[in-house]
Amino acid sequence: MPPPHSTFSDDLLWLLLPGFALIALHRFGRLLPDSAVIGIWLTITLLIAVGHFLRLRIRRRAWLRAYVAPASGLQRWLRGGAMALFFRMLLAAALAVALMIGALRLKGPGELLLLLASLPLIAALRWGATRGLARHISAHYLPESAWRVALGLTFVILCAGLLAQAWWRAGPDFTAVTLDQAAWYMALEEEASSTVLERALAFAGAMEGVRWWLAQHGLPRLEWPLLELLGWLLVLIESAVFVWAWLHCCVGIMLMRTLWNPFDAAPDAATDSVPFQ
Repeated sequence: MPPPHSTFSDDLLWLLLPGFALIALHRFGRLLPDSAVIGIWLTITLLIAVGHFLRLRIRRRAWLRAYVAPASGLQRWLRGGAMALFFRMLLAAALAVALMIGALRLKGPGELLLLLASLPLIAALRWGATRGLARHISAHYLPESAWRVALGLTFVILCAGLLAQAWWRAGPDFTAVTLDQAAWYMALEEEASSTVLERALAFAGAMEGVRWWLAQHGLPRLEWPLLELLGWLLVLIESAVFVWAWLHCCVGIMLMRTLWNPFDAAPDAATDSVPFQ
């Protein structure tokens, strides 16, 4: 087996890139023109798609080595190609929108610091999971197993942190207004130099107004607050999508180096030296 090709310090160094990018986007993103906004969206889409696709290749290689003969033509057809990358680009495009809007609409320094703190956490959990699972997981599937542990734990921690901050954060009082008034009020609060970005932010603001209104109202003649629960469920779903997009953008950046370093690509050269058992 080859020596470890990724260390905690290497991963942490690469994760400085999304950290600085998040701070810059949060502070200056609303001042960008349309061309810059579209360029950032395309970059984030590419990063998320690359992370998804390379992890897919790891899973496919492990499955093919276990169930398909080396000489079979299925090795080439099932390993993941242009079609798999295309579908992941579509998913990544939607996640990139959620990530950009969420980064621009972070509420105060607490949420920003929580996201920045997740960067060393991802690196530490991935390093620890790789070492802890090395004796129990096949070398072909070990990289993906470590990713699942690291991303799963970080996902739960970030969602819980964002939900807790939303719970304690003071919001607008919509108890005396209608649903459409609450949505319009929050939508008109959003401003940006880019027309495309301003419309996306306005839509996100309107959805936040809907969530706040639901969280402050209950259905008549019911003993349990159905609409309030629905409002907080929407907050949880929004936080989960944003966190998932953030984590997969980080994964894409960490895996970018495997595109030009064959030894660092676990599904290819690094695992080829391990005999199949």
